[in-house]
Amino acid sequence: MKTSMGVTVLSVGLFAAACAAAPPVNPGGPGHLPPPAPAGFDNASNGLTDDATHQVDQEKFDARSGKLTPNDPPNVSVKAKAGPRHLVFSPKGKFVYLVDELDASIYVFPWDGKSGTLKKEIQVASALPKGFEGKPWAADLHLTPDGRFLYASERGSSTLAVFRIDAERGTLQSLGNTPTEKTPRGFAIDPSGRW
Repeated sequence: MKTSMGVTVLSVGLFAAACAAAPPVNPGGPGHLPPPAPAGFDNASNGLTDDATHQVDQEKFDARSGKLTPNDPPNVSVKAKAGPRHLVFSPKGKFVYLVDELDASIYVFPWDGKSGTLKKEIQVASALPKGFEGKPWAADLHLTPDGRFLYASERGSSTLAVFRIDAERGTLQSLGNTPTEKTPRGFAIDPSGRW
């Protein structure tokens, strides 16, 4: 099944997964792979980022039928021309962190596990290093396994932005940027959280 964002749901044995469809079936603009909602929540849902409309589409996922249907509300908007790219759930499922590709902003949203929806953002931070004057081009973000730190790759400045997370409020405190190889895209954090 495909939505207007060009999302395909594939059945793999007893499991189903939502995957970003390959162009040109995506009429809305480039979307990115949605992470599933954290385990243990009744309302399984996905946040589908859409660069063209600058919003996160909120879809309910029915594991039996493999269908995605719009949630209520069906989407959450970010700043125009921000280019939402990737999002991650905090380990306890209380917050969602979203990185925007075109302005390197990072949104912090409380997440309602019962309805499977994002609430109004509580913070917008930046993955750009202080004083950077080039073109932003953020790519990826990951949390450490303990949920204490968030890292975001920023290709324009060739850095990883590092943030400490307030465990109660979910907000971010910038710890600075670390230089990387040129234009870092994807990266991973090992299960110990040390590397």
